[in-house]
Amino acid sequence: MIIRRIAKADGGGGFSCGEPTLDAYLAKHAYRNDRAGIGRAYVILDAPDATEILGFYTLSASNATPELLKPVLGSGLPRYPLPVSYIGMFAVTTSRQGQGIGSELMLDALMRSAAAAQEVGSTGVFLHSRDEKSTAFYAKLGFVSLGADVTGRPMFIPMSVIHRMMNDRASRTTPRTPAP
Repeated sequence: MIIRRIAKADGGGGFSCGEPTLDAYLAKHAYRNDRAGIGRAYVILDAPDATEILGFYTLSASNATPELLKPVLGSGLPRYPLPVSYIGMFAVTTSRQGQGIGSELMLDALMRSAAAAQEVGSTGVFLHSRDEKSTAFYAKLGFVSLGADVTGRPMFIPMSVIHRMMNDRASRTTPRTPAP
């Protein structure tokens, strides 16, 4: 599988994740918003030359109030909004849900967020879950629910947790040299 930035040809329709607003976003807005710098869009395909989009997500910079993040980050936070990476859209095509594609997409989003945080401050990754099923999926990946608001269920994963995940993943995939 390959994950890459969206290309103009990727929004031609045909993608269906079971949520019409996400399908329409990919078809009509994702490429244009990516090029305008509103939110970077990434797609996952089976191979570099494949044309069927299996899933996508968008990533942008945002902020969250210290009151909202206090249950996760603890006390002693500044009184002004805190920088976060924001996953605005996230979807996997219906025919491929439950096959690990969503986990691969999220890992990619978290890795990109961690890399960006090396250059631009970020306390973690924030998103709004749409329903109980997606909330359970995000929680399994380490996101913490922050209650409910008018746009959904806000969820957050601190950058410290993302760094730990990346380190754990690297230690599992790095070949070890046997001790003499």
